[in-house]
Amino acid sequence: MTVKMGALQQTLHAHSQKWVPPAGFRRLIYDETTIVQACDNLGKGIQSGIIGNDDYRIVCDVTKLICSLFANTPKTKASWGLVHADFLSGNLLIREGQLIPIDFSLSGWAYYLLDPAICLCNLKKHLRKAFIEGYGLQLTEERLYFIEALTLYIILVAASRQINNIVWKSWFEKRFPVITGEFCQKLQRHVSFIYDI
Repeated sequence: MTVKMGALQQTLHAHSQKWVPPAGFRRLIYDETTIVQACDNLGKGIQSGIIGNDDYRIVCDVTKLICSLFANTPKTKASWGLVHADFLSGNLLIREGQLIPIDFSLSGWAYYLLDPAICLCNLKKHLRKAFIEGYGLQLTEERLYFIEALTLYIILVAASRQINNIVWKSWFEKRFPVITGEFCQKLQRHVSFIYDI
């Protein structure tokens, strides 16, 4: 089923590359502005004690790194377009063995590799290679690094939206220091982590 997930996502992206949006069509935009806003919003966590100063400094450094990557990665028809941005197993229906995506509420304009980044960090580790196979991703060192940057991008954006949500307090206390202390630092050092996160 994971191979089918990857294949379906690739099919959606291929369709998006050919699709011409109607006049006035608007969606979210997952770009440099979004990560800078997320970084600023995460700064509120210092005041409330949810995020430590060192963790926030790392977030700011990684935000600059991601912005630099985006600035040096052209937004072409082949690399940038409409993505689902929440393509998880819970947003897929199965009918007669076919996967059907639902819930396009977070869909928007982004690098196509954002969708695989979201899937890979949410799939169980032993399923990730099957997804990559289904999508047909050729994981060059450069592409893998970009996917890992997008993985941290979406984690930080999602976290920034929950900074005042008491339900997420435990996540910020337990998981956020791991994200910053381990995975953000691996990205800075060009150490791959997509099969570990």
